[in-house]
Amino acid sequence: MANPYKARVDVRRFLNLPGFHSGAYVVAYVEDTSERTPKKRDCFGDSDRYVNPQPRIILELADCANRINLELDVHSDLELENSLHKIDTIVDALTELRAGLLDEARLYGDRAKGLRHSQSSRLGPSVPE
Repeated sequence: MANPYKARVDVRRFLNLPGFHSGAYVVAYVEDTSERTPKKRDCFGDSDRYVNPQPRIILELADCANRINLELDVHSDLELENSLHKIDTIVDALTELRAGLLDEARLYGDRAKGLRHSQSSRLGPSVPE
């Protein structure tokens, strides 16, 4: 059976570098509904009712046993605005997190160098580095 879904966005990527063996991944999917049209539905005797095709939208983040699925909708202007707000907020938070992670990594590295220097000077010159 052929896949009935056509993708506008289909991102599936592992989050870890090669050699890190964990099931961390991201999936971002937006269905392309450009070839679908509203379908007439006879719901509760209302034969003039049409239903607009809704795109499948997936945003899933996973790391080992933990998984996050976010609900994103385009059903109304307000739902779209909220979905875009979620994505923008995540992007902003990740940007800040990345900068903070780099700052802390630099501090950690500097402290580690200081510890190695202080330990080697206390033990004397016979200790290899």
